[in-house]
Amino acid sequence: MGLICAIDVVVVFTLVSVAKRRGLERALPLFVFFLTLIPNECRIVTGVFDLYTYRLALIALAILFFSQRRKSVIQTFPLKTLMFVQAGWLLLSTLASIVVLTSSKQFLAQVLEYYLIYYIILKTVRDVRTISKLALAMVAAIGITCLFGLLESYAGWSVRSLFPAELQETYGSGSLLYTELMDRGIRIRSTFPHPILFGGAISMVIPLTLYLLTTASTRLQKVLLSVCVVFMFWCLYKTGSRGPWLATASSLAILFFAVKGKFRKQLLLIGALVLLVLLMRPGVLDTIWNTYLATLDTNTGMGMSFAYRPALYRAVTNALEADPLRALLGFGLGAFREKGLLIVLPNIAPHLWFTCDSAWLLLTYETGYGGLLLMSALLIKPAVMALRAYRTLPKPECYFCISCFCSFISFFVVMISVAVYGWGQNGKMLWVVIAMTVSYIALRKREKGRRLPVERLPMDEVVAF
Repeated sequence: MGLICAIDVVVVFTLVSVAKRRGLERALPLFVFFLTLIPNECRIVTGVFDLYTYRLALIALAILFFSQRRKSVIQTFPLKTLMFVQAGWLLLSTLASIVVLTSSKQFLAQVLEYYLIYYIILKTVRDVRTISKLALAMVAAIGITCLFGLLESYAGWSVRSLFPAELQETYGSGSLLYTELMDRGIRIRSTFPHPILFGGAISMVIPLTLYLLTTASTRLQKVLLSVCVVFMFWCLYKTGSRGPWLATASSLAILFFAVKGKFRKQLLLIGALVLLVLLMRPGVLDTIWNTYLATLDTNTGMGMSFAYRPALYRAVTNALEADPLRALLGFGLGAFREKGLLIVLPNIAPHLWFTCDSAWLLLTYETGYGGLLLMSALLIKPAVMALRAYRTLPKPECYFCISCFCSFISFFVVMISVAVYGWGQNGKMLWVVIAMTVSYIALRKREKGRRLPVERLPMDEVVAF
């Protein structure tokens, strides 16, 4: 517990110190770095709302934000209507929940925290360069988690062992090394609750890393970012997670056809390096191929895992169709993990399952079909904004937007295979990317529409640019 308290003090003190000395905008990258890096085990259990380190950091950031009187550069509030409507729907779902207390906690976590992160970033950022720093902070954090992941794979040591045993998730094995399905061996998860979540975070950050690599101004930056890319692909493979593999392939395919010049050459180089690894280490290709074959065989752990998804879909739709109210509003946030759901699988006796390995299906079960539609609209809207900005902004400014779009695609694909939105760091990382995307587009439009000479501008706006 002493380590957790020490981390909390360091995080909060650093954020406050930087914000007081250099401004809140300079503290945002540090916040994103801590948000991405620090695991859920770093928390103080209170019995009501656990004091996660990220939560303390967000509280400190909010106090600093609302105590300042500096006018925001971005005057609009994109996504506002969708956010309020979706929050209202979640409130109705919570009132009708079968686990009202749990749903209330989840409501505050998924609405207040996520939307507060978005609002503070949107209203604090004044310079496009800050957005690049936010992306760099996320990349740096994932780079460090990759180091922890490699130690987990090759040294058998988990960074989670530094935290109290009662806070650690071992999935019934008693070991911090994830071996839930032995046909995949040790699957690394670093500071994330599950290997798929770790793989999903890597998959979402890879497009941003590649963008930063094309804009790096010094050789040191290029070297560090290149090392991060190598570590990310290495750890992505070591997670043994098919969803993130598919998500990465999908996002990079889109990125390849959307970019040109140095960016595309960079992707070709990565493809050549991957091919070289497959040729030099045929065991890697064998592992991928065997994973594919095992996925189609229901007698294997991977095959059962794959068969679980369609069985989950049938169980969720049957549960909702049995009650019109539940079909509309769902069973309430957190209901699946607390009450479970009866799922029928071949070769396994029917029993209650307490994990919903699909964020899309979890949204449907807990918030109803209406909640699924509203959340889909809310999450897809920033992706559409990024795609439109890619088509309208000049090069190379538009490449940041297509990189964010590919990050969204990665997240959406991973949502098919795990409850990624409300578990671990991933959902909060998504809202950071949403805030970066919306802020970047707003600032670029502001630059484009601004034609006054510099001497006629207010001094605070001159500083911002």
